[in-house]
Amino acid sequence: KLGKILVNKGEVEGSNINRSPYSYLQNPKEERARYKSNTDQELVLLKMVDLDGHGIGALSWFAVHPVSMNNTNHLVSSDNMGYASYLFEQEKNVGFLPGKGPFVAAFASSNLGDVSSNTQGPHCVNTGESCDNPDSTCPVGGPSMCMSSGPGRDMFDSTAIIGRSIYNKAKELSRTATREIKGPINFAHQWVNMTDVMV
Repeated sequence: KLGKILVNKGEVEGSNINRSPYSYLQNPKEERARYKSNTDQELVLLKMVDLDGHGIGALSWFAVHPVSMNNTNHLVSSDNMGYASYLFEQEKNVGFLPGKGPFVAAFASSNLGDVSSNTQGPHCVNTGESCDNPDSTCPVGGPSMCMSSGPGRDMFDSTAIIGRSIYNKAKELSRTATREIKGPINFAHQWVNMTDVMV
């Protein structure tokens, strides 16, 4: 289908934290001074429309690990980015079952490094005290007791809160996107037979 691609970007606040502020502070002061935050809060969105301007899809990037669902979850989950996709597609694909409509919303992780969606930060699950230290360890129980959570009351609530926040920004950026991307498209592709790779 012929169409156009529009680009837009904006900041998503309160949806990611640096999961190791201690480590970030080991960077040179001059380097840290170049940024207003210890995480990238910018969401970049590509909006795909047909030649009549009707939405075909959206592809966005945001710096956050999809780890709202912690390691106690044993169910398949698309986590916060998947929930953002679900919300966007349900809005655009009225009357369709999830994943079955013509509009596709993809939410990808960008430069996420030490970035977490667990905005309450690391704490010892057995004592409640912070475990933001070089070894991410707790005085009682060691590193296995150090876990991040938030912002919700449990991991399901946190997944919904972070996913909705990302979706809301993507929806706003999609609505206000006007800058068209023009020109040729380049790509790089490499196939590696992993059965022949020695690790």
